[in-house]
Amino acid sequence: MIDNFSIDKSLKLLGSQRFVHQPAGFMDGVWQRAGQLGEIADRRRRAALFSGLFVIGLGSGISTIGFPSDYSSSSQITYNDFVAGDQLSPATLLNVGE
Repeated sequence: MIDNFSIDKSLKLLGSQRFVHQPAGFMDGVWQRAGQLGEIADRRRRAALFSGLFVIGLGSGISTIGFPSDYSSSSQITYNDFVAGDQLSPATLLNVGE
């Protein structure tokens, strides 16, 4: 719980002090630093979004590449991919008369 008496006392103490003159470029420096902090936050947000999209894309790409469980060797997979590729070639697809 906030002690209102001590806050009021501190505010009165600050109000009774004389005005201190700030250097000419003080507020420019404050706004420049605020802009830098905003840029840093934006950069972190973009890096986090890119990392998330990269992980999601990589995970979905890996999950779509599945090998059938009945293949025992990679040579069978390569041969069957070659045969399937031959059936889907543009020359085969253009033969309408078959």
